[in-house]
This record gives sequence, C-alpha cells and structure tokens, in this order.
Amino acid sequence: MSQEVLLLNADAQPISYLPLSSISWQDGVGLLCLDKAEALHTYPGWYVHSPSLTLAVPSVMILRKQVHKLRHWMARDNSNPQKPLVFLRDMYICQYCATQYPRRQLTIDHVVPRVHGGRTRWDNVTTACSACNAQRGCDMRIVPKVKPWRPTYSQLLKNMRAFPIAIPHEAWSYYLMWPSDKVQLIAPRNGYRQHIGFDFGGRFALESHNI
Repeated sequence: MSQEVLLLNADAQPISYLPLSSISWQDGVGLLCLDKAEALHTYPGWYVHSPSLTLAVPSVMILRKQVHKLRHWMARDNSNPQKPLVFLRDMYICQYCATQYPRRQLTIDHVVPRVHGGRTRWDNVTTACSACNAQRGCDMRIVPKVKPWRPTYSQLLKNMRAFPIAIPHEAWSYYLMWPSDKVQLIAPRNGYRQHIGFDFGGRFALESHNI
C-alpha cells in the first residue's frame, strides 16, 4: 500500500531508512490530533473533514519529541540477516550468473546448504536468481562469484540510494537526499505504489516505536 506521509524525527531526519519511516495519511492525521507531530508540508487540494474540523492532509511531518533512531534491519551481528538486506548488499545481482534482477525474481542461497549444517548468517547467504538456485541445488562445488560478507548500515544505505525510489510528493526529496535522477513522483491517492523493480521495506509501524 502507498505510504503518503514522510515521518521525520524532531531533528528533521527520517526516523528510519530501512524501512523508510513513511506512514499512512490516517496515521499522520492521528499524530496531528494527538499533538505529537506537526505538518511541514501538505498535499494541495487534499483535505479530510470531520463535523468540527477540516484538515489538509500532510505530506511531510515532524515529531515534537525526539525518539531513538531505530535501525531494525541494520546488520548488527552476523546472524539472521533479512532477505531484503541480503539483496541490497548484493545490489540485486545473482552471485552465480552476475545478472541483476527485480526482487521478485530473487531468492537467498546458502553457500553451505542447510542440509550440510549451513546456517543463515551473513557470511553464508548470497543472492541467487531462481534458475541458478535450482541448478545449484546442494552442489557445494558451485560457489558464488563474491564471498558473502556482513555489510555496515552505511554500506546498505549507500547501495539503497543507487536505486530508484517512488515518492508521492516532491518535498520528500529535500529530506531524503536521493539522487534527483532516481526519484519518481507518483500519485499519493491511488492506493498503490507503482512497482519499479526494487523495494526497500514495508509499512513503518507506529505502535512498535512508542511514538
């Protein structure tokens, strides 16, 4: 689903990039009504109404109080890497055929297969397309072109900015600092974000961040 409101911490920085701290307009209006945030930018011509209130729908909001910057997908240790981050580390490139694919055509492969005791660790998982994964099976003689490694948060963010991003309002660009040639504007009220081949995470859940 489309996330129409970019939520910033009190320091005017996104709370999170992985996933991006964007929320629904309903959650944004809720924060305004609770006086937990204020709108920095609004969508022209888009209003919501109640019996006692007419409110412009925010496109960018800032929290009134600073909260801890959460990096849930950060590569904190070598265990349990999440699949989207493995793809991002490898730039969505199959490490066997060296071809770049959209996320939906990729899977993770265990260099040492699980049937041989291999664990889901940064140094044992790599990106593979479906065809290469099926062809390799459990053949340990076939190895990835690049040995798996544990990335830092900064490396993941740098890789992330190399890909296009779809945003519903041009004001987001100022705060995200994305390369201008990789920004795609989409309609904020169409209910769905256009699929551009890459996906950097899902809904940012307010309830899990004590906002």
